[in-house]
Amino acid sequence: MNSDRIKQTILDNAAEIVRLSQQLHETRKQRELSPEKWSEWQQVYTGSYERYLSLAFPGGLDGAYERIVSGYPEAMEAAICFLELRPYYFRSGYMFEDILRKCKHAPLSPEQVARLEVVKEKLAEWKRQKRLQTN
Repeated sequence: MNSDRIKQTILDNAAEIVRLSQQLHETRKQRELSPEKWSEWQQVYTGSYERYLSLAFPGGLDGAYERIVSGYPEAMEAAICFLELRPYYFRSGYMFEDILRKCKHAPLSPEQVARLEVVKEKLAEWKRQKRLQTN
């Protein structure tokens, strides 16, 4: 498994999700103008949702959490890479939390355990900083 390749895929997919989201937003603003604009928005909406499921996580979001917990090697590596990168797009924050929770109960290699610990330490530090800023 090539972590660099997986990370690049995650970053490329995140950029595509952001692009699709922007396209959806733009067509949504125009959908009331005509039946053609409404149809265009519907096509973008349907296509965006289908693409999102395939782009949100390497190998597809459907069944991703089950693949992680079951220890599927490619999913495990993709999960750790996702946590390390923490990409930002629609629902990625929820995915981060879910993937982190699943990884805590999944069979990880010693290297992956060490990488997960770094992610958890960075998250704890981010939470500490956030608390300090709000006080």
